[in-house]
Amino acid sequence: MTAEEILAALVKRAGDGIYASELAFSQGARRVDFWTISANSSSGFKADAYEIKVSRADFKRDSAIKQREARLFSDRFYYVTPVDLIRPEECPDWAGLIEFDGEKLKTRINAPLRDKDAPSWEFVVSLIRQSGNINRDADLLRKRALYAERTLAEVERKLRDAGHQPWQFGINK
Repeated sequence: MTAEEILAALVKRAGDGIYASELAFSQGARRVDFWTISANSSSGFKADAYEIKVSRADFKRDSAIKQREARLFSDRFYYVTPVDLIRPEECPDWAGLIEFDGEKLKTRINAPLRDKDAPSWEFVVSLIRQSGNINRDADLLRKRALYAERTLAEVERKLRDAGHQPWQFGINK
């Protein structure tokens, strides 16, 4: 199993949410593999950080110090691994554990909830400039609107080709 496969599963799980992959902290000195944030103020703009580990050696080299900034700017921190890579008792008390079986992600240990720090300007710049892949909700809304317009135009064309008027079916421009 590869980190890319796990990342693809996390992206799929995030769906329409706002996320960034390879999010850089400290001017690129530290990165987290995947980071999500809720766009809803009523949920407190909850943010989660995900660190993908595909080898025990890589996990053993990790530490609270290495993940400090990811934890500072997240309400929860998760390790995401292939099934059985990390024993539950090895998971730090500040992290949760999600396992990937090649098809589904399953939360094995819930991450403790904490209050994240307010973002620094360094973090904001990093989010805008250094992230590998960012999914923005505004981008998604534009894509959905464009798709809806194309679909509507196609439906109107098909109705006219069949000898009907679109307004007869509640389609008014």
